[in-house]
Amino acid sequence: MKKFTIVSSLLFVLLFCGMVGYVASSKDFMPPKEEEAAVPEEEDKEIPVWNKTVDELVSFLEEKGLIHADTKVTLSAEGLCTLALKYDGAEIYWWDLENLDPESDEYQAYESLRTKGEINLYGAGTIIMPKKNGPFALLSTYYEGDVEALEKAFEEFGQEN
Repeated sequence: MKKFTIVSSLLFVLLFCGMVGYVASSKDFMPPKEEEAAVPEEEDKEIPVWNKTVDELVSFLEEKGLIHADTKVTLSAEGLCTLALKYDGAEIYWWDLENLDPESDEYQAYESLRTKGEINLYGAGTIIMPKKNGPFALLSTYYEGDVEALEKAFEEFGQEN
């Protein structure tokens, strides 16, 4: 029994010395470098999309056969945007920037989307990343059709000069 105790104690001492040697020879922790925050470009308010309405966007997408107007569901927009609608699973958001208070939650959500490309829903930690086009945004997470075609059409809406 003494031999087993002596051998196992020596193994533990060697293991401990090996761990101390490994830690001593490892590089010291270096915190990750912080990237410089990208400054978002100013939006060109001369693009026609800024003069379009939600109804025009819905008509445009319906003409392309991407949504059906009869599936309209009005979503809660409080703290998120001025108007939120859902068609065939695609969520359309619109901000009335001329009439929103810059201190409002809706305006802050728009600014977050513009600068970071994401919105923290109601400050609850649920992050959504809708596509943005002027004062509109499109969330296609639950869309029931061709997502790529919908997003492409959404990006084309109001971009003609």
